[in-house]
Amino acid sequence: MGRRVYLITGATSGIGLAAACQLARDPDATLIVGARSPERATALRDAVPAARLRVLPLDTSSLRSVEAFCDAAETALGADGMIDAVACNAGLQIIGRHSLSEDGYDLTFATNHLGHFALVHRLLPRLARGAVVVSTASGTHDPRERLARVFGFRGGLFRDAATVAAGDLDPAASAVQQGLDRYATSKLCNILFTMEMARSVPSERARFVAFDPGLMPGTGLARDRSAIERWGWRNLLPALRLMAGKVSSAERSGRALARLLAEPALASSGQYLDFRLRAVEPSPDARRADLAADLHAFSVRACTAADGA
Repeated sequence: MGRRVYLITGATSGIGLAAACQLARDPDATLIVGARSPERATALRDAVPAARLRVLPLDTSSLRSVEAFCDAAETALGADGMIDAVACNAGLQIIGRHSLSEDGYDLTFATNHLGHFALVHRLLPRLARGAVVVSTASGTHDPRERLARVFGFRGGLFRDAATVAAGDLDPAASAVQQGLDRYATSKLCNILFTMEMARSVPSERARFVAFDPGLMPGTGLARDRSAIERWGWRNLLPALRLMAGKVSSAERSGRALARLLAEPALASSGQYLDFRLRAVEPSPDARRADLAADLHAFSVRACTAADGA
C-alpha cells in the first residue's frame, strides 16, 4: 500500500466521492472504501488508479457487515499496515416511513451512527499515531439553525440513547417530520460521538473531528422527498449558494473533507468545523457530556450484544 492510507465510507457519490478524488491526487495515497454496492463504484474506479484502491462491501446499518468489512480492511492492510485517516461519511435520510436495521435499531441511527461507532472501535488499534477520524455531521442537528428549519428540520431530539435507537422521538409528529427528526438526531449523535472520543482518547494517539458539509442542493439527499421537492432541490436550490453562506456543493465540501483527512493539524480533537474549515459552535445538546456518555454506553452494549449473537 501507499505511504498514506485513507479509509472512507460513503465514497461512491457526493462529498465522499469528491474527497476520494482529491485524496487520490497524491501518488502516495491508498484508499480503502466501504460501499453498499461495490459493483456500482464506477465513478470512483474511474478516478482512482486500481493499484491504490480497495472497494469493499459495507452496509453501515448492519453490525455483521461492519465486522466483515473490518476483517477485509485488515487483510488489505497486511500485518503491519496502519490507517492514517478515517472518514465516517456514509449517511441515510429516510422521509415518511420508519424502518429498522437487521439488528433491530432505527435504520437512520444504525446507518449514520452505530455502524461507524463499531467500525472505529474495531479499527482503533490499526490507526497510525496521530491519525484523524472525521465524522460527517450536519447543521440540521441544531434547532438554532434557521436555514435548516426552512427545510423542516427542528434539531436533534435526544432524550436518551435507547429512545433514539428505537426511533421513537416524537410519535405525535407527522411521518415526514419524524423522518427529519431521526436524521437530525443521528447527526447530533455524530457530534456527541466525536466529543466523547476526543475526551477518552489522547489527541497524540488520534484526533476526532466533526464536519458540517453545509446544505448541498443538487445532491441525492432529497431522494425520498416528493417529485416537486426533488425537482426544486436539483434545479432551484443550487442558486442559494450565491446567497447563503451555509450552502455548499458536493465538490466544495468534498475538498474540505479531503483537507481534514490529509492535514490533521487543521483541527483540534473534539472540534466541529464547517465546509469553510471554520470552527463552529454546535448546539447546546451536542456539548452535553451526559448525553455523550449515555450514547457511548448504549453503543457499547449494542455492539457487545451483536458480538454475542
